[in-house]
Amino acid sequence: MRILTNIPKGELDYLASQPTAKAMHEKVMKEGIYIPKGDAQGAADFVAMRESQKQAASLQISDEGLEALKQAGEPQEDDSQKEQIKKQISELKNELAKIKSKQVTSQRAKEAQNKKASAIMQQISMLSMQLVQLEKNESESVV
Repeated sequence: MRILTNIPKGELDYLASQPTAKAMHEKVMKEGIYIPKGDAQGAADFVAMRESQKQAASLQISDEGLEALKQAGEPQEDDSQKEQIKKQISELKNELAKIKSKQVTSQRAKEAQNKKASAIMQQISMLSMQLVQLEKNESESVV
């Protein structure tokens, strides 16, 4: 068996898109690694070599680089506030759905469930108003 290694994706796509396999065959015959049929040790050695190459190819980022990456990836304050509000609204909606899906039998439990649902809906509406206000302030500052 011949195995072709370290071929860029673009070149592989080019070779695979050819109407015949002639170019691919020539490349494999020239640059491929040959492992005879039934050579279990050779196959195991090849697999071990590939695993060590994969481990050696891992990316290491210095502390300074990691810090710069974090700073570049941080959203602006306005965006983060909006995202936090949207996240809170989503969590509250999920909680409200869980509360409404619970089956209660007693009248007291129903009243407690309704009070919880009402409180959550009020929180959602307050957060929605805050979100609208942030968007309004943002649009006014742009104009």
